[in-house]
Amino acid sequence: MCRSVGGGQLEIMKKNFGNVRVKSMNGDLTDIPNDCGYECRFRYDVDMYSNGIAGECIEWCQTHCKSKWGWWFEQTALYDPMRHNWEEQNSYMSFEDNKEATAFFLAIGIANMGNRDR
Repeated sequence: MCRSVGGGQLEIMKKNFGNVRVKSMNGDLTDIPNDCGYECRFRYDVDMYSNGIAGECIEWCQTHCKSKWGWWFEQTALYDPMRHNWEEQNSYMSFEDNKEATAFFLAIGIANMGNRDR
């Protein structure tokens, strides 16, 4: 249940958590090149062991990739197109360049794998 900002769950925004550096990648979905993005498949796939792709994965690619990249989904046997039960799909990041696929995997891919709650 949401509460008001003054005395509720958003009160955490006023707390100090020390000197923790937070990197903002400033990715914007309008910055995705036309030959990259959703349903773009390339030679090197990274199985995310998940049913979705986190926004920070897309932002990382926008910031770091020089070659083509994208993401796509594979429906499992339990997927029903009439219900579009997206929970029953597997997600993949895809890269044209092997070095960029490896860099993605090590930099951010591992941290985002296995989350089936998206």
